[in-house]
Formats: sequence, C-alpha cells, structure tokens
Amino acid sequence: MKIIQPQFEIWPQGPGIDGIYRQVERVGRVCYKSEDHCTPNSARPFVERMLKSGHLAMLEHGTVCLRVATDGAHADEAAAYARYRDNKFSRTHVVDGVAYITTNLRVLAENQWMDDLGWLCEPTPHHERRVTVHFTTQISITREFNRHRANSMAEQSTRYCNYSKDKFDNEIGINLPQFVTTLPQGDAAEAMASGHIDITGDELVELARKVATGEATDIENWLFANAAAERAYMNLIGAGRKPQEARSVLPLDANTELVHTAFVSDWNHFFDLRAKGTTGAPHPDAKALALPLYELFVEKGWLEGDK
Repeated sequence: MKIIQPQFEIWPQGPGIDGIYRQVERVGRVCYKSEDHCTPNSARPFVERMLKSGHLAMLEHGTVCLRVATDGAHADEAAAYARYRDNKFSRTHVVDGVAYITTNLRVLAENQWMDDLGWLCEPTPHHERRVTVHFTTQISITREFNRHRANSMAEQSTRYCNYSKDKFDNEIGINLPQFVTTLPQGDAAEAMASGHIDITGDELVELARKVATGEATDIENWLFANAAAERAYMNLIGAGRKPQEARSVLPLDANTELVHTAFVSDWNHFFDLRAKGTTGAPHPDAKALALPLYELFVEKGWLEGDK
C-alpha cells in the first residue's frame, strides 16, 4: 500500500483563451490520470473533442472573464450583459456603464454564445474571482466536499483507473486519516513515514486472526482492513474483472484526487461548513484541508478573516 498525506494546491489559470483551454485539460485529465498526455499543443484539441461529444462538464473549470458596455450605443454588448446577468452560473458587476462578467466556458458552449469570447479580457478587481483547488484526500472526504453542488467538480475515476498498472506503482494509495496519525503505530510507524506499507500473506493472516478474536489494536484493525481490500482488489483484477467491478472492494480511505472550481463566495460557504463548523463540527479529515485552505484565502486577501 502507498501511504499518501492529504494536501491541496490552488491551480491558477493562465492568460487568454489558451489559459482557459489548458485549465480545462489539466482538470479533465485528473479523472483518468492521463496528465502524461499533456503537450504544448494538446489543450485545444482536448477541448474541441469535448465540445464535439457534448461532454461539457469539464468546461466549467475554464473561467471566462468578459467586459462589455451596458449603454444603448452598444446594443450587442448590452444584450450580452443582460443574458449573463440572468444566468445563474455567471456573476456580473457594473461600474461606470461597463459590465464585468465572470462565467465559465460551459455556459458559453451550452448556450451557443462562443462568439462572446470576442469580449474576453483578463480578470480585473471588478470581476468576481473564481478559484480552482486540487485536493488529494480520501474517497470518504470527497463525498462531503462534493455536496457543495454550486461548485464545479472533477474527481479521479475509480471506474477507469486501474491501480494494478505501473502508473499507480501496482498498488492502492491509502490517504492517511487524522485519527491514525494519533495512534500508537508500533512497527508501522517507520513504514508509514517511508510512504509504503507492505504486508505479506502470513502477516495478513495473523492480522485477520487478531481482528477476528478482538485482539487487534486500533492501528492493526485499520491496517488489516486496507491491506485486505488491496489484496482483494488486485485478485479481482487478476481474475479478469474490470476496474469498475473491482472498485467495489476499495476502502473509504482509498486515495483520490478532486478538483473544485468556484466563486469565492461559494468557497466562503464551503469554509463555513468544512473549516469553521458554523452548522456543526466538521469532519477532522475535511477540516485538515479546509482550514489551512481558508487561511490561505485570507492571506491572499480573497476573504476577510474572522474577527
């Protein structure tokens, strides 16, 4: 088993239409772990394939900033402002007769507004900020994070990712939960620090005996559950089962990658629930990511800190 620490990273979007396409490709390739397919010229064809197939979800991660006039002398621009103003996936702010629109590429593609890219501009202080964050965490925590349905989401697919392959080092990744880091780990401590735990068949049998008789410590119960799941997954793959079938035995601590893109105001709601606990105590593994991410937003000046 590969032991992986939970972490996050903000993914800034590059400038211009090329930056939009590259962001969409970068996020989209997380789902299939095909980042090695990215080349200097692969982003536009990647997006064009999605447009042609009607697979538009990943386009939501491409943030589009537009600037149009709202006065009657520019009727086409005023009409554009009106349609984005009434679009629930877009945010508009008007300053001195100019509308600053923040939206996403899916809105343009789905509504056949792609010509509006003629008004594309770089983000200004008048545009509502959208932020893309890449999380590395447990499947159990992405179930919580993905309840924030206002956000755009992309997650590594256990249906298509085959963990028996070399790209995954022929093993399952286990994301380390907070409670395990507080347990007396004994002989497992050094292995966890190295990032790998290899349990032989005999060791697994002995762990199973301890679990069955109630002798197992907390760390032994956790190790057995994850090691047995990994062994069962690999056995199923070896027997010819597809990843979408073998994944049924994956544990909730299985590592996954998740990307969320959202307006800062939606991130603020995310932090209320997952970092600050305004509606009840957040899960410790959710808070371990959400709280330092919130503090980074405050540090960057995107949110005001709590008084």
